[in-house]
Amino acid sequence: MTHRRSSARIGSLVAAIVLTAASVQAQDGELAAARDLYASAAYDDALAVLNRLRSSDHAPSQSRAIEQYRAFCLLALGRAADAEQAIEAVVAAEPSFNPSDGDVSPRVRSAFTTVRRRMLPVIIQQKYAQAKAAFDRKEFAAATDGFGQVLAALADQDVAAEVNQPPLSDLRMLVVGFAELSARAAAPPPQPPPVQVAAPPPPPRLPAPPRIYTHRNA
Repeated sequence: MTHRRSSARIGSLVAAIVLTAASVQAQDGELAAARDLYASAAYDDALAVLNRLRSSDHAPSQSRAIEQYRAFCLLALGRAADAEQAIEAVVAAEPSFNPSDGDVSPRVRSAFTTVRRRMLPVIIQQKYAQAKAAFDRKEFAAATDGFGQVLAALADQDVAAEVNQPPLSDLRMLVVGFAELSARAAAPPPQPPPVQVAAPPPPPRLPAPPRIYTHRNA
């Protein structure tokens, strides 16, 4: 009986994995279809596919791409306010993402830049607080990663002006210091030097036996 229950649980787990993989593949196919529709200027059709994906149980890794192409479509349709909300979702999901000039039009790039300049200073402070909390919990590997993300965000060109003004100008000095402390604490301790085994002392020299003189030594 126990064997049957165990086999049933394993079967259910395998089925769930297969269904999840199939769902992810289907969503990838729909996302690719939405990209193709956008590329062919079928913005309403692309947006309908993206909205359907957005309301479904999609993989977290797809959130940024879905909102990114929603923003593209909404901007193309002249729905600036809705596009701004989609861009906000993109920046929240992946603060480092920024479409390049070669991938989008100057109008799209400008819309992303405006939102990023507004949101990044707040996100940077939030990420610093999270990294500092990890540092206080002595989770130094997580803290090192978090402070590294903050430093990368501080180097973003879209916040170049804000970085030289409080509060980000003060924050940068703190981040550099805590990043160094975290990296040092997260590093494995140095290996102890090998134990030097002393060579055994040489055996004591025995005194020479007394010389016996005979008539031959005369």
